[in-house]
Amino acid sequence: MVGFDIPFSFVAAGALTWHYKGRRPELPLLYATAGVAVPGLAFLEKYPDWDCQYFVEAATLPIGSFAVFGALVILAGYLGTRIGASHPRVIAGVAALLGVFTAITAPRTAHIGTFAEYSAGTAPTLGAPFLEFAMPWLIWSGLVLAFVIFRLEMDRKAIR
Repeated sequence: MVGFDIPFSFVAAGALTWHYKGRRPELPLLYATAGVAVPGLAFLEKYPDWDCQYFVEAATLPIGSFAVFGALVILAGYLGTRIGASHPRVIAGVAALLGVFTAITAPRTAHIGTFAEYSAGTAPTLGAPFLEFAMPWLIWSGLVLAFVIFRLEMDRKAIR
């Protein structure tokens, strides 16, 4: 979801950078890129109106909007790595705001369909086809995160 992925990328990269004291900032950025932006683009392609959380009809967005979304996710991850080590309260504040946003938009997220279906109140709730699509991407994201944490832990142990 566009409104979730961009700040999540910032928070995830920032938290990893803070926790590992700014070491290997390319690894949190790798997670933002391969673990957040790539799955986010896949969801945007498959379920564009859902990914825009029915705030706008995805078909009305200009050409290149999806690329801008991907770039913003990566940029947010980069900014998270730059800010995370020195300003963890900023990361925590954005995480809190993201939590509030997620809670407020949860009813929208529970429906899958077109903008017209959601606007008419006829969009079905998430079901098996959505989960079948989502599971490989969630697993992919988790694997990228696990790799990043593994590498950061190995580097931390090597420094000791």
